[in-house]
Amino acid sequence: MTSLKRLLVCGGTGFLGRKICETAVAHGWEVTSLSRSGRNAFKGPLPSWAEKVKFERFDIMQASSSDVRPWVDSADAVVYSLGILLESNYYKTFVSSSNPFEGASKVVQKWNRNPLKHGIEDEVTYENMNRDLAIKLANEASKSDAVKPFVYISAAGGFPLIPRAYFKTKEQAEMAIGQMPSLRAIFLRPGFMFDPSRPMSMYMALGLKTVGSVNSLLGGNAPLISYKALKPITTSVVAAAAVQALADETVSGVIDRESLVKLATEASRST
Repeated sequence: MTSLKRLLVCGGTGFLGRKICETAVAHGWEVTSLSRSGRNAFKGPLPSWAEKVKFERFDIMQASSSDVRPWVDSADAVVYSLGILLESNYYKTFVSSSNPFEGASKVVQKWNRNPLKHGIEDEVTYENMNRDLAIKLANEASKSDAVKPFVYISAAGGFPLIPRAYFKTKEQAEMAIGQMPSLRAIFLRPGFMFDPSRPMSMYMALGLKTVGSVNSLLGGNAPLISYKALKPITTSVVAAAAVQALADETVSGVIDRESLVKLATEASRST
């Protein structure tokens, strides 16, 4: 195991990023989070674990490489947890709701309030969020004198209704980052993630599990969806696996769902 203890999480206030920060703190890491909102992303009092995280407001989209460099230089390890599932900005409205009916209602209300703007937010594309910004961060991290662990949250393929570009940009990021010197690149491929803090994700995970059960009865031949997508995984498991992978110098390359679970189990034994 490594003695590295300073962790930089790009996207530490997001769906998975928060859980990574929380888990890292529990394992004794000094954690710095970079995001557009910083501490303002939290509504109400901060959770106890969040009091121990340095939440910095930093827009990596607008930042130059020279702006990014000091952040990675001050860290022993780096995690890139930014990313978008759909380029339309309406899916976040839906998944952040407490149930499907509320989600559908909010999307309709948002559509009606803004009938002339239903497209992609400026700059928020698969190419930027899933690929280019990750490569920018990794490139600066690779300039370190010592080999630095770098976790990139990738994806398992085969999910219905998700554009091919989502998976393609993840694959392109993996390829580019994997070729960089002085990086111990780690690519987590978790599939669909759910968390109790996002009730909608729980509904969606239940739906996938139901399809998976039916698929098993039919001999494993569900159309339009891969076996990997039928096995949702909690953000707690993915976060624990990420932290364990950073600490274990033998871990690198692609980490599939089964390996994620094993790493998370190892992490639970070390707390």
